[in-house]
Amino acid sequence: MPIHRQWTVFGDCHLLIWEITETPADLRQNLEVTPNEWEEFIQISHPQKQLEWLAGRKAMQTLIESQGLPYAGMTKDDYGKPHLRQRVAEISLTHTAHFIGVVMHPTRPVGIDLERIADKLARVAPKFLSGAEKLHAQNDLRHLCTYWCAKEALYKLHGTRQLSFKEEIGIEPFADTDPTLTGYIYPHQTSYRLHRFEIEDFIGIMAV
Repeated sequence: MPIHRQWTVFGDCHLLIWEITETPADLRQNLEVTPNEWEEFIQISHPQKQLEWLAGRKAMQTLIESQGLPYAGMTKDDYGKPHLRQRVAEISLTHTAHFIGVVMHPTRPVGIDLERIADKLARVAPKFLSGAEKLHAQNDLRHLCTYWCAKEALYKLHGTRQLSFKEEIGIEPFADTDPTLTGYIYPHQTSYRLHRFEIEDFIGIMAV
């Protein structure tokens, strides 16, 4: 089973990173998928996107069942945020290249993102960093990737499409070695804990 890593943070957040090594036929075996999900799947034409879709659900099913909970597929709300059909936990997932990241919490909304450290982040940084964040990042690609993943994770946690990364999601300054960061969603300045991790040349952030 291609589980790259599985661990728990903050005592109650469970994460799993899945490395895609299987064929679509392999991933379909014993996979719990609802009819509505299959309708979504057949609309996907690109083979790599099909593989990511299947692997994302396989990873989520594996994580949920590893905690002794039933898995009966996923559904999406009006904003496209995924939920377990039986709502036995709160979830989030992300996929990039050959990795899938999934997270669950028993009761609290969560978000997860995984991004490769790449030059493109420097080009788009002015679109998602505040003035203070840009000053702290100093065009360091590791910092930029951390900021992007942190804001994307908080955006997923929030669950709507009405947040400005630059103006409404803030991240406190951090050091490269910090595994735990603090983020905010304005205007209410609600704070969230962020867990930072690395896999190969990717940086990941989980928000809760």
